[in-house]
Amino acid sequence: MIFSRSTRYAIQALVLLAGQPPGRYMRCRTLADRLQLPLPYLSKLMVRFAQAGLLDSSRGRAGGYRLRQPPDAIHLLQVAEVVSAGRVGRECLLGLKNCSDDDACAMHCQWQPVKQRLFAMLEDQNLERLAQGVTNGRYRLAELNLERFTGALDG
Repeated sequence: MIFSRSTRYAIQALVLLAGQPPGRYMRCRTLADRLQLPLPYLSKLMVRFAQAGLLDSSRGRAGGYRLRQPPDAIHLLQVAEVVSAGRVGRECLLGLKNCSDDDACAMHCQWQPVKQRLFAMLEDQNLERLAQGVTNGRYRLAELNLERFTGALDG
């Protein structure tokens, strides 16, 4: 399973938000600039996450987006499910519309155990753990380096 562009962008933005002090809003433009992502694309994703209840949004000069839940309560499987509108567990590896144990594609039996392990790993990874790894220099977000990330925390 390879993440879609939307899922990658969402993970990057949410991890950056998870690194913010609790309750602090960050403007979508700032997120897009720090992550070097297209603003219109990211804006649509952020609205989707606000509608799903994972983000709070506020208009105005001090507005933007912030996590609605603690970052350790949001795992990557949730992020992928919001982006895919709940289809992430039902998608076929070969792209067939209908793929189940009763109506399987050629890869279904081989893919199912791999998919289950992958989902367990995604459920185990939360935004707080990833944000801490980025802050500590263990991980990076796309082409984002630590200085840009810590700059997002400071400004």
